[in-house]
Amino acid sequence: MTIANSQLVVDSISSIISSELARVKRENPFFLHFPQEKDPSYFVWCNNLYHLSKHFGELLKLRWERFPDVDHDVFSTHYEEEKDHAEMLRKWMIGIGLDDPELHPANYETEHFISLQYRAVAAMDENLSLLIINSTSEGFAHAVYLHAHAILQRTGFTDLEYWAIHCEADEEHSDVYHLIKGMSEQQLDEAKHLVQYTCHTLDVMLASWFK
Repeated sequence: MTIANSQLVVDSISSIISSELARVKRENPFFLHFPQEKDPSYFVWCNNLYHLSKHFGELLKLRWERFPDVDHDVFSTHYEEEKDHAEMLRKWMIGIGLDDPELHPANYETEHFISLQYRAVAAMDENLSLLIINSTSEGFAHAVYLHAHAILQRTGFTDLEYWAIHCEADEEHSDVYHLIKGMSEQQLDEAKHLVQYTCHTLDVMLASWFK
């Protein structure tokens, strides 16, 4: 049985994301212990963010190629807006005195999350891809970048274009609920399960950056 009113899908998924994001912001070390000092040694965790950003651009390109006939431009514009971001972060990291992140691998928790994003591109339908990559992952990313950017400004870092761009772009990239099409009850149950799983994976990844 298809759910005629996609508003039920939106309400069900958005409530999970909102609840989980609120919990993560209260409990996760990323939000509780983000570095408050202008010391490059506190930002080695950005190696993980760099590798995530690099793969994110690649997987968005794959999604655009896999769904060439969608009735919107989100897949194409999302890739075009993200494709240069990893290099922006790399230059910022080197500029503050960190090693080139290409010299260091991502940790396992970040690799796990990257793999989940590739799965969302390669093995999920259009609805699930939008909900996992955009609504959930970009929704969390928006909160992450708002938090980071505000602290980086207060602690005196300059050249924060990479961080500032994401404060706006990720809010736009997560706003895709209007593109979600009708689902069966079974499909909605699967979507809720995978969104919850994505929230969990994000929580674990962010915490791992501050071990």
